[in-house]
Order: sequence, then C-alpha cells, then structure tokens
Amino acid sequence: MFIIKSLLTIFITLSFAHATNHQAIEKKWLSVSKEFNLDPNEHGFCYIYQDKVYGKNAHLKARLASTSKPITSLMALETLGPNFQYETKIYSNGSSIHLEGSNDGMFSEEKIFYLIAALNANAITNLDTISFDENTPIFAIALRPYMSMSEAWYSKEYNIEQLQEYFNLSRNKKIQTRLKEFLQKTGEDRLRELGLPLKASAYKMRVDNVIFTNTNPLKDIKSTYLIKSPRLLNYLKFQNSVSHNWLSDITYKSYGAEKFSSWFLQNLVEEKLGNDYYQKRIGFSENEANVKLYTGSGLDSKIDGNRVDNYATCAIVLSSYIELENSLHQSGNSLEHTLPIAGIDIGTLSKRLNSQRNKGAILAKTGTLMNTKSLSGKISTQKGPVFFGYFHHVFKANGRDQYNAKIVQDLMTEFMIEEFGGAKKIKNYIKPKPFIPLEGTVEEI
Repeated sequence: MFIIKSLLTIFITLSFAHATNHQAIEKKWLSVSKEFNLDPNEHGFCYIYQDKVYGKNAHLKARLASTSKPITSLMALETLGPNFQYETKIYSNGSSIHLEGSNDGMFSEEKIFYLIAALNANAITNLDTISFDENTPIFAIALRPYMSMSEAWYSKEYNIEQLQEYFNLSRNKKIQTRLKEFLQKTGEDRLRELGLPLKASAYKMRVDNVIFTNTNPLKDIKSTYLIKSPRLLNYLKFQNSVSHNWLSDITYKSYGAEKFSSWFLQNLVEEKLGNDYYQKRIGFSENEANVKLYTGSGLDSKIDGNRVDNYATCAIVLSSYIELENSLHQSGNSLEHTLPIAGIDIGTLSKRLNSQRNKGAILAKTGTLMNTKSLSGKISTQKGPVFFGYFHHVFKANGRDQYNAKIVQDLMTEFMIEEFGGAKKIKNYIKPKPFIPLEGTVEEI
C-alpha cells in the first residue's frame, strides 16, 4: 500500500509540474505580447509536445509566408524521394542544341558555364540555335547575393533573354566577369572534381538564335548530354536555409503544384487533427479549405487581380513539420537535413537565436512578408522535442511591428527551452559545403 501511495504521489506531482509548465508558457506569451504592443488574440502561437497541441490561438487562420517552404519540402520528398535528381537532356546536331528539362529549380549561371564547358570539350563553340522546353526554367543569377529573396517568376521571354546573354559569352564582358567570379569562388579542387577548365579563357561560346519549343526541332541528332542536379535533399536544405523563393516555387511546380498540395494537405489535416477539425478553427469562412498553398515559397500571388496568401493554422503547420521529420526518418535522414540550425547554418537564422547556451538546439524556418512575421520549427530539449510556431499578422508595414514580433518570437523560444529543462544540442552535425547546384561531370548518353 505504501508503494502504491508513493507512486501516486509522484504521478500527481509530475502531472502538476507538467501543467504548471504549460501555464507558465501561456502566461509568458500573454505578458511578452502585451509588453511589445502585440494583441495576443490577433496572432497565432502554439506548440506540440508529446503529440498534444498547446498554446494560444493554435487553430487561428494564419498567413504562412516562408514557413510554407518546409511544407513544400515534405510534399517534394513524398512524391520524388530524398535522392531524386533533376535531369536536363541536351540534344545536339553539332550546330544547334535543344534543352529538355525536368523543372530543375537551380539552372543558374553555374550550370550554364558547366554546359558551355561540356560543349567546348566536344569542339562546339558556335551555335546557330538554342531551343528549350517549358520544363527548363532558368534563373542565371539565382545564387548571387540577395537573389534568394527575389520575386522573379518564370517566363519564356526571360529564359530567352538569359540564354542569349550567357551563350554569347565570347562577346559579353559582363558574363566573362561573372565566369571569372564563379571560377574563383568554386576553387581549383572543386572545379577539377566537376571536370571544369580552371581558366576563363578556355570557355568560348556564341549563339545566333534562342527559341522556345516543347518539341525537339533537331532532326539529325549526333550527341545527347545529361546534366544531373545534386540530390533533392541538398536542394531542400539550401532552399530552407536561405529561404530561396525561386527554388521552392519551381520545386512546387515539379511535384504537381496547387492541385496536388490541396489533396495532400487536406488528407494530412484529417489524419493528424481529425475529420472534425473545421469545428476548432478560427477566422475561416464556412467553405474555406483548412489549408491552402498557392505558391511553394510563401510569396503572395493573385487570382483575378486579387491578392491571395498561403494560409493554414499553427497546428496544421506543426503537424506537417512533424510529418516531414517522420518522412526523413524513414529514409535514414533527420530534420536537420532539410531545416537550418539557428546560429550554425547559413541563411536567415545564421545570426538569430544563436546564444552559446542554445546554439545547436533550434531547427526552424523564418517567414516574412509586408504583413506577416512568422517562425516555426523544433526545439530539442532535455525533456524531449517540442515543435513550435508563431504567426504574427503585422498589419502596419512600418518596420516596428515586424521588429517587435521578431523579439517576441525569440524571447518565447528561449523561454520554452528553459521550461523544458534546457537545450539538448544536436550531435554529430556536419555543416554542408558551400552550395553549388552541380553534381559530377556532364554525361554523354
């Protein structure tokens, strides 16, 4: 009897401490929001611990901004797999080439120089015509500073402009300068690994015409080359670390875009949060879907001239992040292979949440639009993993509300780590090499 009473006392004590833990977090959210003039009723905050959803306004409709990107990552992994590689085939008749793509979201200037080198190696330095299909989106300056935040959208006209510019390398001093910068940045060891010439003078190319066509116009094909991207997992890690809009939007297109995401995410909500979730949600109209991704990046878009934003609830976002982690575990990977570690990885969290006490324990994705400031991810604590999210609707685009929301998010994240016993840092993490969207040498098939 004494043993039973003792165990009961321990259980009650632990349960009370657990409840107090969650009450303290709720109280902190209310107080810190008030301190920074942010009405807690207007903003989403929640966390999931041991499969239970906690937090203020966990089911409030929220704009996602770039916290959409890990959800895009989940669907890409589910449809394509972590080791998937985008392939671009290049058909040549000796005087013209045709590009047949598979929606590689990183057909940047690095890949263009890579292709020029392969053509030069086969004695091709002048082209009559370059043609390309609709699955070959090109964004030459994708890896240049600040281009991750670009709102560029794919168009055939933009493709033509870029191919004309870069494939006339021999008479374009600006592109020659960019080539030299690429060679210097990449370094001799990596260039040799990729089979690329070390000197800019070795790269030569001119082209007369660039056209769009979904049908290969070449009749007498003499050679076919194959360019493979790095594996999808590498793309996703880079995409989420630097919050690359172009890459995530092309990735979104590659697995089926809005039609597929609507079906997939509705099933996810029903599985994780129940068929009756519509009864819990706040701020939705009667016939609205629980979640909608119009873009893979989280950028707003337009329908019939009206702005639309990706939306969901905090609980839905965190449920999808948990599913992302589950999907990664099934292939022998971990969440840090797709999400940046605050204070360690490059990108939007490189100088945020980076105290020595917590560095290495926070995996997260930021989100920023003119009217939105969000942060969601996972903290690794001594009491186990906690998935968390903040979705601030900053209606005043004056900078102050954005800044205040960021402070609240960081203070809350650090507070929760302490409430759950302190940080438990991720072990044996190997920081990725500087990202280059190239893999191996160009193959002739």
